[in-house]
Amino acid sequence: MKRLILCLMVLMIPVCAFADIEEFRYFSLDVPMGWTAEEEGAVVTVTADDKSGSLSITMGNPESRDIGELAKSFSAELNGTPPEKDDEGNYSFEFNNGVSQATITGDEDFFMLIIGTGLVNNAETLGRILDSLEMK
Repeated sequence: MKRLILCLMVLMIPVCAFADIEEFRYFSLDVPMGWTAEEEGAVVTVTADDKSGSLSITMGNPESRDIGELAKSFSAELNGTPPEKDDEGNYSFEFNNGVSQATITGDEDFFMLIIGTGLVNNAETLGRILDSLEMK
């Protein structure tokens, strides 16, 4: 019986830690306990209550610019490193002395800019938040 209770407790840890699925305009996310999500216009920001990390997702129309041009524009605006293109056509760059990392993806109709801050202490949590993203 003790083993059964222990197994059930272990299985419930991830469920308890990621219990709040929140709906936003374009997608839903599983927001972990101890984190707060806010939507303002086209931007959703999920922030650790202790301010140790955050994830920002911006979605919009690229206004006739290709994703590479858009990545250069965002990188320049944030004083970031030159964007690098990956094999899937996404662009990434760093800013804030490497503390923040950004990835932009999309096509001629829609883009998504994802910015993660505090990855050193929160990489697993931020990854799990992103893995839970469900487009509408």
